[in-house]
Amino acid sequence: MTKKRLIYINLDGFGKYYYDQMSAGKEALPNIKKLVKRGVLFEQAYTGIPSITVPMQTGIVSGCYSDRTGNCDKYWDREANEIILTGRLNRAQTIGETLAEEGRTFVSIQQFALEGKGAVRGRRDRLYTEPGGDYRIRFSMLLKLIRENVIEDKGTVYEYPEFPEAVFLYIDDLDSVGHNPPWCYADSERKRVDNVCRVLEGIDEMLGEMFNSLEEKGLFDSMYLLLTTDHGMISYRGKSRLGDFICALEEWGFRVAVCKEGKVEMKDYDILLTSHDIQCQMFLNEKSEDLRAMKMEALKKCIIKLPYVETVMTAKELADRGVYRDYADLLISPAEGESFSLYPLDQEHLYATHDSLHKKCQHIFTAMAGPGIRSDYRENSLVYTKDLIPTLAYCLGWKQPRDATGRWLTSILREEMER
Repeated sequence: MTKKRLIYINLDGFGKYYYDQMSAGKEALPNIKKLVKRGVLFEQAYTGIPSITVPMQTGIVSGCYSDRTGNCDKYWDREANEIILTGRLNRAQTIGETLAEEGRTFVSIQQFALEGKGAVRGRRDRLYTEPGGDYRIRFSMLLKLIRENVIEDKGTVYEYPEFPEAVFLYIDDLDSVGHNPPWCYADSERKRVDNVCRVLEGIDEMLGEMFNSLEEKGLFDSMYLLLTTDHGMISYRGKSRLGDFICALEEWGFRVAVCKEGKVEMKDYDILLTSHDIQCQMFLNEKSEDLRAMKMEALKKCIIKLPYVETVMTAKELADRGVYRDYADLLISPAEGESFSLYPLDQEHLYATHDSLHKKCQHIFTAMAGPGIRSDYRENSLVYTKDLIPTLAYCLGWKQPRDATGRWLTSILREEMER
């Protein structure tokens, strides 16, 4: 029986709208289209909240979001009266840890969410390697592993008798360019998106080399392939709306404190605000959970009417999406082009990032292929990134991560796999 294997590639920052724009051209992205033709394109794939790299990368490999991992980027510790940054925290078990428990060999090429969570630097059977550089360097490492069963890392050569059971590859070029940094600055949204699409074309070429190498080695037909991301990207310009929002809250009779991180300096306040960059986390300084819930519902009705606000979610609504209970009492996401940034902004500069509830950040590209998975199939139901690893573990006969809450996507399976 042919051994099944997995290659999981995460293209950080791959919003679905990039693909939709490019795929309209007949000759564009031939290799991503080849993957889609071979397997499933998830038309309604969405990421979690907040749509920030570390929480979402952690969530994918664990099959759950911050209600289990604890990683929501930042939250308010009520007892300490402090905004806590979660860094790379992950309280949940990852797929790397389950593979290690089962004695399966795998390699993580810069998929940092597995470092110390199953993958280890210098350990061949569950190797973590961090080559840095752009996508070409990281893909080259994967290609050498496919073609020669060898990984070279910082002067050490790791040889494998056969291709590992899983390889996890993390690529962050789309994200880096999508943020519109000085070295590739675009003064319009159209040019910013064009910059990202040019990088995507280069990544597509490397995917073609990977497919060819897998076919030459006879691995392609037995390989599960997952191509997904952690979030999309949205741009904004002009002054932060945080000041306007504070004025509105004060007009409604609230005392407002603002804190980016660390101890809250203001002594007496009713509402505490913080922000990642775009969306705003609101906390009510009210000990009674019942009163807090009532005030949240009342505030939501007022805040949603503000002209620069698009979406408001309560703590209960966030919990239903798998968000850590202390993340926010209310989460306020502004209209496209606006932000609640805590940083001074050049009002003529075009900024771009992804901590937003807007569709451009939440709606992501995801495709999956492999034995027993339908081919040339479009899945139109709502799917979250936490569903992907549990589904693949099911297909591959691996143990599920202990804390996974993602569901098995049986609708994408052929009848014999469902049975």
